[in-house]
Amino acid sequence: MAMFRRNRPPAAGQPAQYGPPTGQPVAVGGGPGSGPGVPPGAVGGAAGPGGPASGPGGDLRQMLAGAPVDRVRLDLRLVVTRPGPHLAPPAMVWPLGDELVAVACVKLPDGQIVTAEVPMAQAWGLGAEDVWLQSATNLRGEHFARSEFDAPGGADMYAFVGQGWPATAQLTRLGEALGADLPAGALVAFPDDNTLISVPIRNQRIPETVSAMFATGHELTRGMPPLSPRAYWWHEGVAEPLDVQWHGQQAHVNGSARFGQVMAGVPQR
Repeated sequence: MAMFRRNRPPAAGQPAQYGPPTGQPVAVGGGPGSGPGVPPGAVGGAAGPGGPASGPGGDLRQMLAGAPVDRVRLDLRLVVTRPGPHLAPPAMVWPLGDELVAVACVKLPDGQIVTAEVPMAQAWGLGAEDVWLQSATNLRGEHFARSEFDAPGGADMYAFVGQGWPATAQLTRLGEALGADLPAGALVAFPDDNTLISVPIRNQRIPETVSAMFATGHELTRGMPPLSPRAYWWHEGVAEPLDVQWHGQQAHVNGSARFGQVMAGVPQR
C-alpha cells in the first residue's frame, strides 16, 4: 500500500540528528520533500520473527534506541493503516478492529518516519501504553485542514486533509479533533492515506449520508487509491467495517449487533 513503501536510507547531506551511526541494519523510509497535504514517506515494518531486515537504515534505529527518552517523547506519532506482514513484531502495532491498525512511529526532523519497535521502547524505559498514549497525544500538534459539508438527513460531514502528517491518524482522537462528544460514534471513510471523512452519528438517518461521503472523498482525492474502500463505524476506539448494499443511489447499511444496539438508542431524526 502507499503508506508503507519499500524503505530507503536517509538522503545525502541530511544526517540523522539523534547521534552518530553505530551500524546495525534496520529498515527506514520516507525522507524530505513530503510537502503539506502529502503523507510523509513511512517506514516498512519489522522483518518478522527472524529479526530486523538487513539494509542501510540499521544505523538509524540503533541511534534512536539510544536517544534520550525526553527527546523521543516529543517525536512519537501514530499512523493508521491496513495490517499486513510488513507490520510483524517487533513493530508496535495496535489493532483498531479487524481491518485497521495504528502504528507507533518516530518522526525525525528531516521528515523521515521510523516505526517504533518493542526493543526501542524498552531501551527508552517506556511501556507499550506509554508509547501509545504519547504518540496519540502528539498528534494534537500536527496540522490538518478541516472542511465541513452539509450531508443528507441533516448530518454534518467533516473532511480532514493532513498538512505534513497523514490526517487518517486523527481517527485515534476523532472526538477531540472534531471538538464534539461522540456517544454513538461516527461513520468514517478513508479515501486516501491522507484524508479522513467523518459523519458524527446523531440520528438513525446515517445511511443517507454514505453516498455523499464517498462522493466527497472521490472529489477531494481525485480518484487516488483509497486507504480502504470500506465505510466504518468508529466507536469507543474500534473501527468496525460496515456492510453497505446499494439500491440505485440509496445505501442500506448493516453492522454488528453492537452497531444495531447503539443505533436503536439514537433519535429517528
